[in-house]
Amino acid sequence: MKFTKPINTTDDAQPPISKPVPMIAKSRLPDDSDHLADLHDVARKLRVSKRYVQILVRRKVIPVIRLGRRCTRFDLASVMQAVKKFEINEIR
Repeated sequence: MKFTKPINTTDDAQPPISKPVPMIAKSRLPDDSDHLADLHDVARKLRVSKRYVQILVRRKVIPVIRLGRRCTRFDLASVMQAVKKFEINEIR
């Protein structure tokens, strides 16, 4: 079943009536405020591979929320805070 939004015919910016209009915009990452990220999101945020994120979890470098045996989620704010602890400032 496809849901379509009623289209106002007076507005010229509307798509044609024959095509369904999505109700929710599809974006990969909503705002990071109340969002639990998955492994792919954390790897993309840190710009590393998913395997390296798994290594960081195993070493207990970054915090993880385990919802099951294979279901792991991350709080991006906590992950970024944990990664900032390893920041090295050079002195010249």
